[in-house]
Amino acid sequence: MGIKSKEMLLNGAAELGVTLDDAAVAKLFAYKDFVLEYNKKVNLTAIVSEEDFITKHFLDSLSLLPELGIGTNTKLIDIGTGAGFPGVVLKIANDALDLTLLDSLNKRITFLREVVAMLELQNVECIHARAEEVLRTRGELRQGFDYAVARAVTKLPKLVEYCMPFVKSGGEFIAMKGRNYNEELAEAAGAIKRCNGEVACVREVKLAGDEIVHSIIKIRKM
Repeated sequence: MGIKSKEMLLNGAAELGVTLDDAAVAKLFAYKDFVLEYNKKVNLTAIVSEEDFITKHFLDSLSLLPELGIGTNTKLIDIGTGAGFPGVVLKIANDALDLTLLDSLNKRITFLREVVAMLELQNVECIHARAEEVLRTRGELRQGFDYAVARAVTKLPKLVEYCMPFVKSGGEFIAMKGRNYNEELAEAAGAIKRCNGEVACVREVKLAGDEIVHSIIKIRKM
């Protein structure tokens, strides 16, 4: 971890309203190194440069943190988590989070279990399953979470159908999308209504060091 990279992370996080302590910074860079080493044998990410990793994985994930009201036993499920973005990053930034990581590819879940052990993260469960299947086999997960999040998984109408069943009444599903979200949001209106949801807000975020505008769509279960 170079001084320049650390400053890039801390300054970018501060622009998002997020403060990281030294322990969190150290864990994030250890996580990055582990992802890139593991990436040589299992395809986890196409982003391998340090600057892009900080911006497109760490800062993008951290942009969700101000949207979360994290208290004692706040439960979050990251659906289609891949290499653990945003879930693992959020957990490192705020250890109070009770985290579930869900992915359909077993080799990613194997990787994530190694990450959790290496970083000594507590209250993290890694589940190998598809979202639509796990609700049948793990009924306790239905309406079991304050937040469900999904990043770069599929189109919003399908995401709503997959993710909203995990959210308890009064909780929120948060989708991470690009700038051109309006068409997807319009197409998802029927699914949102069927799942007893309403759009709470849409926030556009421009990350430090990135020209791309990201969008955070919050859908509250009524």
